[in-house]
Amino acid sequence: FPDLRAEVDEQFASGDRVATRKTFLGTHQGALGELSPTHRRVQIRVMDIVRIDGGKLREHWNVVDVDGMMRQLTNG
Repeated sequence: FPDLRAEVDEQFASGDRVATRKTFLGTHQGALGELSPTHRRVQIRVMDIVRIDGGKLREHWNVVDVDGMMRQLTNG
């Protein structure tokens, strides 16, 4: 995905945590595991929560819609 870019859909903070819901957009142009390049454009939905302490990122949790991405790459 050499043209990968992220669009922030929503972001908010509470206490020492910041949550972000975003969409990655890009073109599948290289091997992904055993999947050869499909040259398809995909949207990958991602949610992140990070914990900040002392001005530094201390913990990070995320959820990536890998199933949705794979459906876009393997279905016509």
